[in-house]
Amino acid sequence: MAQPQLEPFKRRGLALAVRAAAGSPVVPAPATNGVLLFNGTSGTEFDKIERPIDRPFLTGQPFAVGARRAYIEGEFELYPPTSPGGAADSDPDCGVLLLPAGMTVVKDATEKTTRYNPISTNMALSDAKFWHAGTLKHVQAARHNLTSLAITVGDRFKGNVRVQGDYENITEDALPEIVLPTTVPTVARADNTVTKIAVLPGGAALTVWAKSLSVDLGNTITPKEYTSHKETGITDRAPTFTLRLAKTALADFNPWTLRDAATPLSISLRLTEQNKLYSELGIRGQIDTINEVEIDGDYGWELSGPCVASDAGGDELYIEFGDSTP
Repeated sequence: MAQPQLEPFKRRGLALAVRAAAGSPVVPAPATNGVLLFNGTSGTEFDKIERPIDRPFLTGQPFAVGARRAYIEGEFELYPPTSPGGAADSDPDCGVLLLPAGMTVVKDATEKTTRYNPISTNMALSDAKFWHAGTLKHVQAARHNLTSLAITVGDRFKGNVRVQGDYENITEDALPEIVLPTTVPTVARADNTVTKIAVLPGGAALTVWAKSLSVDLGNTITPKEYTSHKETGITDRAPTFTLRLAKTALADFNPWTLRDAATPLSISLRLTEQNKLYSELGIRGQIDTINEVEIDGDYGWELSGPCVASDAGGDELYIEFGDSTP
């Protein structure tokens, strides 16, 4: 049989949709479910079940294939929807990536906010199709992990996602015309960002000069298989944060004092678009590590640690999109 034509490696695209219910698969459509992914990659994994047979000679071990899964990874952008909190146009384009990562969305029409927080039960599932140079991976009943969610001065609000679920076969399919979002997010600058830190409980918010705030969700995605049942679950979550900022007056904010006393604090970084819509990344956590670092030639701190929920749960981190117009 003749070989097919060579295809450029960069020809790839993703369509992904969230299931309305766990047992209701959805087929993502290129015309309506396109996701703008950067530097996308994909692959397959499996549990190797070896048979270490005793033999009179040296050789490799035969194995069987168990617990197959496929994954899609890449970078994505976060930016506000047209009408945060509203009845329509209140879901951001990135929402389909956030919900199956073990998050829920709460919309407030009065405050004009669409806010995502972590949950621990009833997590959404997604179905995805990833085309790569004529090869199609259909990843089903997937759960997500989010890493490097970051607002950084001099860059856009971005993150990395891993979509992991079941697959049947890898097939050949021509890359279709995928309709993608056209929004170009705003770059974070000094005049459109603000970072606040508050010591908990009840401390006044202090505005600091930050370079970046980043969060790793830290989901553990586990394939599960029983008799007559198989699923991909999020079995653990250990989110962490990293804040890079210029030194403050120690009388205002002393990270060593707070770290040594294991004091909880909240941190938020807001990026406002020209139309007064904003994106905000926030955490509730504790300082674990304090690194003294050079930031643009200046003395600064890199603070990191776990994101820790209150007794109520679900408030260890959040992503909020809002409208700051009166």
